[in-house]
Amino acid sequence: MSTLHEVISAGIGVQRVGAWLFSDGDERRKHHMAQVRAIDARTQRDETYWIQWHRKRPGVSRHVDPLRRPLRLLSLDGGGVRGIVSLIVLEQIMNEVAPGVKPCEWFDLIGGTSTGGLIAIMLGRLRMSIRDCIEAYRELSKEVFDVGALDLGFNFWNGHRFSGDKLRKAIEKVVDEYRGTSSTKMWDNPNRRTEEERVCRTFVVAIPGCDVSRPPKLFRTYNCRFQRHSADQCQIWEAARATSCAPSFFPEIQVDGVYYSDGGLGYNNPAKVVLQEAQSLWGPNQRIGCLLSLGTGSVSSYMTPLSCEGVHEELTSNQLVKPFYYRFNPTMEENIGLEEWKKLEELEKMAADYLDSTSQKVAGFAATMVQWYY
Repeated sequence: MSTLHEVISAGIGVQRVGAWLFSDGDERRKHHMAQVRAIDARTQRDETYWIQWHRKRPGVSRHVDPLRRPLRLLSLDGGGVRGIVSLIVLEQIMNEVAPGVKPCEWFDLIGGTSTGGLIAIMLGRLRMSIRDCIEAYRELSKEVFDVGALDLGFNFWNGHRFSGDKLRKAIEKVVDEYRGTSSTKMWDNPNRRTEEERVCRTFVVAIPGCDVSRPPKLFRTYNCRFQRHSADQCQIWEAARATSCAPSFFPEIQVDGVYYSDGGLGYNNPAKVVLQEAQSLWGPNQRIGCLLSLGTGSVSSYMTPLSCEGVHEELTSNQLVKPFYYRFNPTMEENIGLEEWKKLEELEKMAADYLDSTSQKVAGFAATMVQWYY
């Protein structure tokens, strides 16, 4: 198996990965990608914030030029309340790799689907710490999934088990607390950032209607190189609702005249989409240091197997991706439903047990990242 050093030394970057990603896709886009020669001016300007961040932390060594280091990518699966598992695992990993550093200060790109999309927004767009995100996630799960008899009756006649309005209000509450206003847009203007804030791009996946044959919609915090005005001007809560409205659980939401359903219908594991976005953002020559993919345990019945472990197997079998690809996904003895918020403590214990059993894997990942990034 190739080490991260061998991958970096060989110059395996997004270009070669992209040839695989788009092998059965749009030839025109593939050709366009091949013409990209360097990181654009905006990316370079944004990356200077990392230099400022690095200088303000004298305890962190400077073994790697921030403008030249490989990319760090984070992918978050969907899974309802089981998303707490991803957060517990990520917290342990970050404690090993970069104690006291927020994910938005360490990762270059965070992508998520469904509940993973909510987490991606909290960690990336709202720039929350993992511990704050865990607390907010617990509260949000209770507010959304704790229903009384009247709620059950009302939701039954409307064809959905839970209230879309409750989900919206719960999301707005978090946005208001961390951004100052619940009407904050998904687009994250880099010119408004301070030098202390690390540039982290975030996107969430949604499905137009319920048609999984259509290309997914990515609600982005940034402009994409090959799509004009691709940064979304919708509000954060709209993007969060779009990625998390699982069929039969929540009603669809209309954004800019289009109805959207849960991205987990076809992209519950968005790791491959994250790789594709990395190529769109940084071009073919940018190296990838790690793609960290976090699962939420066993897959719910309404999602296809290819949405999670199928994607994992595909990535693992690809020799270009395998050296920098890491996935953590606990095996669950009990299939805990998307909405079973009362089992959050049980899920957290399961995640802790999983971390104990995979401590060497976590330590190995952390050692590799620390060796080459600090």
